[in-house]
Amino acid sequence: MYLEERKNPDDYVELIYVISEENSKGIARIKEISSALGVYPSTATEMMQKLSEKGYVIRSNYEGVKLTEKGRRYARQVLARHRILECFFLQYLNLNPSEVKDEVCGIEHHLSPRTLKRLHEKLGRPATCPHGKPIPLFEA
Repeated sequence: MYLEERKNPDDYVELIYVISEENSKGIARIKEISSALGVYPSTATEMMQKLSEKGYVIRSNYEGVKLTEKGRRYARQVLARHRILECFFLQYLNLNPSEVKDEVCGIEHHLSPRTLKRLHEKLGRPATCPHGKPIPLFEA
C-alpha cells in the first residue's frame, strides 16, 4: 500500500542504513525502500537522486543504493536520535510500545544534537533501545 506521502530524507537514510547492515553487500534496493516506507518506487528514486547530490548515497541502476561514509555518519546520527527518543518515551512517559514508533517519527527530525546528548545522559547513557538494537555513538 502506497501512502504517496513524501517522507523526510532522514527516514530514507535511516532505512538504507538498517537494510544495508543486514546484507553483505551493504546495498538497499529501491523496491525494498519504497515498500518499507509506503511510497511509490518513483518517489524513492527521486529521493535517491537528492541524497546522491548531497553525497549521502552512491546509486547503481542495477543494484540499488549504498551509503557513502558521509551518509553512514549521518544515518548513525538519525538512528541515535530515534532510539534515544524511544527510550525516553517508554521510560519517562510510559507510552505503549506500539505507539512509540509513530510518536518518535513525528519529532525526531527536530531534536538538536545538544538536546539529544542531554536526553542520552538523563537516561543513563543506554547502549541499546527498548527493542534491543544498539544506539550508535554520536557526536553532539
